[in-house]
Amino acid sequence: MGSENLPLLLGVAVAIAVVTAAVMIGALISNHRLRRSLSQLQALREQEAQEFASAAHDQRRIGLVLNPTKTEAAQIARQVYRACSRAGLPEPMIYRTTAADPGRSMALQAIRDGADVVLAAGGDGTVRKVAGALADEADGSVSLGVVPMGTGNLFARNIGLPYHDLEACIDEALHGPSSPVDLVDLVITDDDGGTVHEHSLVIAGAGMDAEVMSGTRDVLKQRAGWLAYGEAGARHLIGHRHPVTLTVDHERPRTHKVRSVLLANCGSLQAGMVLVPSARFDDGRLDTVLFTPRHLWDWMRIVAKTVTRSQADLPVMQVRQGRTALLESAEPMPFQIDGDALGEVLRVEAVVRPGAVKVNGVLQLPTRRRTLEDLERAGEEPAQRDQQAAVRAQYAARSA
Repeated sequence: MGSENLPLLLGVAVAIAVVTAAVMIGALISNHRLRRSLSQLQALREQEAQEFASAAHDQRRIGLVLNPTKTEAAQIARQVYRACSRAGLPEPMIYRTTAADPGRSMALQAIRDGADVVLAAGGDGTVRKVAGALADEADGSVSLGVVPMGTGNLFARNIGLPYHDLEACIDEALHGPSSPVDLVDLVITDDDGGTVHEHSLVIAGAGMDAEVMSGTRDVLKQRAGWLAYGEAGARHLIGHRHPVTLTVDHERPRTHKVRSVLLANCGSLQAGMVLVPSARFDDGRLDTVLFTPRHLWDWMRIVAKTVTRSQADLPVMQVRQGRTALLESAEPMPFQIDGDALGEVLRVEAVVRPGAVKVNGVLQLPTRRRTLEDLERAGEEPAQRDQQAAVRAQYAARSA
C-alpha cells in the first residue's frame, strides 16, 4: 500500500475512533440513566413497602358510639366497617346508645376496651356525651371523631366538617389530624336544689332558646329538619324576661333582665348564620351572651345582625368573655345544653376546660366551611354535591 493511501487510512481510523468513542459515551450515559432509573425504582419500591408496612402496623382500635334510632344508623355501621377494612385497621367496636344514656357509658366502655379513636355517630347530644367522657377519663390519649346524624349538627358545622357527606366525615374521623377543642364544664342547680354536672361543646342557654328546644315538634323536625326550630322560635319570640345576675371571671356581679342567656363555646348556626362571631371552640374562652329585647323591633335587629353577620354592637345583645361564668336567676328558668332541654334551673356555673378533647378532622379553613353553608342556604343541590365531591377528594388525598 502506497503512501498516497495513508491519509485515507488515517481518516478511516479517526472515523472509527470517533464512532467508538461515541458508542462508549452513549453506553456510559445509558448505563448511568439505567442505574438512576433502577435506583429510583428501588426507592419507590422501598417507599411502597414502608407504606404497606405502616398500614399493616396501624393497629389503632376504633370504637363507634352509635345512636340506633337514626335512620342512617345501619348504613353508618357498614361504612365504618368498610373504612376500617380499607385502612388495614381492626374491626371497629360498636356500642349502641339508649334513651337513658345517649353515649357517656358507651364511650367509657370503649376507653376500657382499648379504643384509640372513638367515633360519635348521632346528634349534638351524643357528641357532647362522648366528648365529656373522653375529657374526663382519657386524658388526651383517645381522639374523638364526629359522624353528624342529628337535626342541627352544630358542632360538626362549627369545626368545618362536610356534614352533608357522612362518608367524608367518617374518613376525617379516622384519618384527619387531631386538634384540641375546648369543653365547657357545667354545674347546674335545678329549682328543687339538686345539682348535676354536665358538659357543653356548642351552646348552652337559659330562657327563650331552651323554650324553643323543648317546644320544637318532633314530627316537624323529621319533615323539615333544622327549619323546625324556626317555627318554634316564632312561637316563643315574645315572652317573659327573667331577672338574672351574671359574674364573669372575677368581675363584679351584674344584674340584668333577660329574655335569654347563652353560654357559647361555638358561634355559628345553621344556614351559615353566625350568632356569636367572637365565639371559638379553641380559644380557651367562653362567650356569655345576654339578650335583653323589650319588643319585636329589638328581635328584628338581633335577627338582622345574625343573618347579615354584622359586627355592629347592639345594646340588646351584650357579649362578655371569660374563663368562667356564674349565672344566678331569681326565678326558675328553662335550660338547654347543645339542643337538649334539661328543665328549669336557678343557678349555672360554667368553666372552660381549654383543649380538653382531641378531635379528628377539624378544618382551619373558614372559606371552605362558609362555602358549604352558603350552598345550603341557597339550596343549590347540584352545586352542593359538586362541592362535597371536591371536599371528599381533598380528604382522601390528605388521608392517603
